[in-house]
Amino acid sequence: MPEPTPTEPGPDETLDSIGTAGVQVLQRKTGYRFTLDAVLLAHFAATEGTGAPGGRMLELGAGSGVVSFLLVKQFGLGPVDALELQPAVHARLSRAVALNACESQVKPLLGDLRRIRDLVPGGQYTHVVSNPPFRLADAGVRSPDDERATSKSEVACDAPSVVAAARYALVPGGGVSLVYPAARVAEVLGLLTQAKLHPTVLRLVHAHVGSPATRFLVHALRDRDRGLSVRPPLIVHGAGPGGYSAEVAALMEPPLAERA
Repeated sequence: MPEPTPTEPGPDETLDSIGTAGVQVLQRKTGYRFTLDAVLLAHFAATEGTGAPGGRMLELGAGSGVVSFLLVKQFGLGPVDALELQPAVHARLSRAVALNACESQVKPLLGDLRRIRDLVPGGQYTHVVSNPPFRLADAGVRSPDDERATSKSEVACDAPSVVAAARYALVPGGGVSLVYPAARVAEVLGLLTQAKLHPTVLRLVHAHVGSPATRFLVHALRDRDRGLSVRPPLIVHGAGPGGYSAEVAALMEPPLAERA
């Protein structure tokens, strides 16, 4: 069977658009698919990040590349090195680099973040971002699909591994931006602090006004403790276009005037 081209999804793939800058990604129809978390993380990293414009960024567990592509195309940051563990997922990410005309801005890397020292030199990135596997390895029933299981559950990496990789990769004073389930906020903030990645910004994500938090976004700085600022809650759903809140809707699609 011939290899699918960057612009044509294979029979088991879909070509999906996200964001306001025409970002397109390739995904398996039945594998793990990106969620809104990736969009929220990219926006959070762009608005709360401390890296200088043009500073090199690293995405840990890049998956289909949504975060990396949004960072460079929608938010004007980068370049980004996008590290992905799974060869098939990495192959789709590589095709999407050409699809999004990001050859000079997004560099796909194949490898295991637990072996980050074998993959990239330490202390060279101004900003690290990650939307890592959320579910503890022993929590619930593991998906029979290996790609989905690796992307959703901590079977190939855990939170301590993500934090350690970020610590190694960052320049002194560089920042890391993460998204995790709200139930793990104490654990992750503790891991960051132990690694001298000092949390500076925290924002809780709620599905609706008045509902419990489901996610949190955190930004931390290597070796610089400036105190923690807790931002107002981010509400996902509301009266905006598509049933989203106005803030989230503005990240999802171009304004109507631009689409006319």
